[in-house]
Amino acid sequence: MKDGKRERAFLCKVVREAWEKCGGRPSVTDVKSAFDLVTDIDFAMEKFITRAIGEEFPGDAVIGEEYNPLTELPAGRCWTVDPVDGTVNFAHGLPLFGVQCAFCEDEIPLASAIYLPAFGELYSASAGAGARLNGEPIFVSSRREDMAVASVGDYSHRSAELFEMQLGMTRSAAARVAKVRHFGAASVDFSWLAAGRTDAFVMLTRNLWDIVPGMLLVKEAGGVVRSADGGEFVFGGRGIVAAASEEIADIFCARVREEV
Repeated sequence: MKDGKRERAFLCKVVREAWEKCGGRPSVTDVKSAFDLVTDIDFAMEKFITRAIGEEFPGDAVIGEEYNPLTELPAGRCWTVDPVDGTVNFAHGLPLFGVQCAFCEDEIPLASAIYLPAFGELYSASAGAGARLNGEPIFVSSRREDMAVASVGDYSHRSAELFEMQLGMTRSAAARVAKVRHFGAASVDFSWLAAGRTDAFVMLTRNLWDIVPGMLLVKEAGGVVRSADGGEFVFGGRGIVAAASEEIADIFCARVREEV
């Protein structure tokens, strides 16, 4: 049975090395698109990680945010690379950013690693082997919904429909959970949910590099992952809802079903 243990160990090593080699220096920021930024560190780190994958696993496909932003996972062996997740935070001197990568085979996530450099935290998971933070097992929380902290991804600048949907979801959640937060980096959102610090995360995106590492981490920490419409999660859908329990996931999914 494929378990991704070798790939997990490789990812834990390469995300740290990439940051040590490329990330610990001043960056040059440029405009990527309207309301979005990119830095020279994004490019340098993606090159470093992609090269390392090619050397260790020749012939594997790589989906990277900056150089190969494919929208579908291919058959066979494939890696997703998000060199600096939360680039706007990083470029503005905010510590909420991370490096996140995953390994998949035949469209099934088998290993992932998320490194949050500002906190010295390395999160990792492989299929069936649980989730870890700096080598120690982690689990989602067991809090009830009125004590829960939920985080919401960035509001859309590209679609008025998605923007209004996100506002509606936030209003709905705010009425039922203790607090709603916006961290601005999926790497932070997924990691802190898996570690039991928060209790839910919703993100309306199709970007594989944003979704794949964290969804495996949350699942292996005992959490729930659904598509934003409440059904089984599928790549290419409207978005993702990750939560510590089915009851908390329902808070977001019910609202999305009302909006669809």
